[in-house]
This record gives sequence, structure tokens and C-alpha cells, in this order.
Amino acid sequence: MNKEINEIFGQNLLKFRKLKGLTQEELSFELDLDKSTIGKYENGTRCPNLKIADRIAKVLGVKLSELVEE
Repeated sequence: MNKEINEIFGQNLLKFRKLKGLTQEELSFELDLDKSTIGKYENGTRCPNLKIADRIAKVLGVKLSELVEE
């Protein structure tokens, strides 16, 4: 994914994670990922593959498209 999409995904991930009341650590536990990976997703330096993005959406209770749309 390109940098702009990474940033959009990261901003949306942060927003929905906070709306769900989860810390990065709690979300990382639910997804079986390192906490640092969640941080990289949120700051736009890394973006998950489609399978992980779908798991994130399910844990947060949102549609996958909501994580990638501005």
C-alpha cells in the first residue's frame, strides 16, 4: 500500500480502537500481534495485509472499508 493509504488506515485504526475503548496492548492481544506492530499501523509506517486488516475490522466491529476510507 502507498504512504497515503497507510496514513488513512492508521488514523482510522486509532479512531476506531479508541471508540471501542481498547489500548494498543489490548488490541494486540486480541489479534495475537506485537503491540509495536499496532503502533506502526497507527502511525502509518506499516500497513497490515488483507487477512490481518479483516481481523482488525472484526475485532473493532467495523467494516473493512471503514478502515481504508477517508
